[in-house]
Amino acid sequence: MIKQPVILFVPVSSAEGVGEYARSIIIADELKQIWPQANIHFILNKQAPYSESCPYQTHLSDCSATKNTPLVKKVIDQSKPDLVIFDCSGRGEQFKYARRSGAKVIFISQHRKKRARGLKLSRLLNTDLHWVVQPDFAISELSAIEKLKLKIFKRPAPRNIGPVFSRVSSQIQKDILHQLKLTAEQFYLFNAGSGGHFVNNKLAADIFYQAAVQFQNNTQLPCLMVFGANYPEPLPDSTSNDKIICISSLTNEQFIALLDAAKGRVISAGDTILQTIQMKKPSVAAAVSKDQPARLETCDKLGVVISAKTNVQDLLRKAEQLSDSQCYQSLENNMNQLQATPALDIVIADIKQLLKDLLQS
Repeated sequence: MIKQPVILFVPVSSAEGVGEYARSIIIADELKQIWPQANIHFILNKQAPYSESCPYQTHLSDCSATKNTPLVKKVIDQSKPDLVIFDCSGRGEQFKYARRSGAKVIFISQHRKKRARGLKLSRLLNTDLHWVVQPDFAISELSAIEKLKLKIFKRPAPRNIGPVFSRVSSQIQKDILHQLKLTAEQFYLFNAGSGGHFVNNKLAADIFYQAAVQFQNNTQLPCLMVFGANYPEPLPDSTSNDKIICISSLTNEQFIALLDAAKGRVISAGDTILQTIQMKKPSVAAAVSKDQPARLETCDKLGVVISAKTNVQDLLRKAEQLSDSQCYQSLENNMNQLQATPALDIVIADIKQLLKDLLQS
């Protein structure tokens, strides 16, 4: 039996976004729980602030790994992975090289255009599994041409698994609430994603923070502002108001625990919006990057989130709307109509099945 499966993660990584890296870490941590001796590697862009704190063996690239095929090939040669997971990243040549080296290959996409890239022949013919981290309601069906391509080449169809996020731990939730001196159901959480996104030449995190300050002044409710690991500026001095708590970033488990514990959430329309819907936690959401407006519009039409414009006054107005009990209950009722997708369970089951021949004696 192989005691040390070697797994290589190649997520999109940059100074702006953090979603793909965070998702890869969640999966890696879960696999480490199952196989404590697993040998896990990451290829990361050295411009990404989190590249220096990755808990796994890290190979640094001068740019996106997608644009650095020589490095990807070198890491594959050196680490000899049993599995390579490209999270919204990778070129067809990299997929092919990984497969030829003997590795299984998984591709993760998060919207229609990225899914279409995964269906290009250079990737399709060298991919064992393709996960789409969107629920069915948030992404269009495959086109007739895409379905025909899958049939002709006898390849498995992309699988909509929904958002991947850490399991809520009651102990972690208790600990982080105590650490931040917060009480469950008595605070609002504000977060604009990774912290590196700009909207109209302003950092989205600054816009969210200003909305949080005004919301706290109006409601007297404590507010937690999570600026994000990629926020490039010093955090505001909150010593003058202990009801506004400013922190840079959290572990995945801590962030999910706080999303669960908050009375309300004002968030970006990235992965977090789908996580809160999966958790049945009403939220206000605003788009902070170009791939988010379509997702936000879909969720808004389903009545499972309150859509806001990315400016202080609209975020403030919608946050106050969320505090209305009838509005809150309506969002909960609509979310309860949606089918749950236990994405992390699906991911682990698929990986176990993919590696079963390697892991059996």
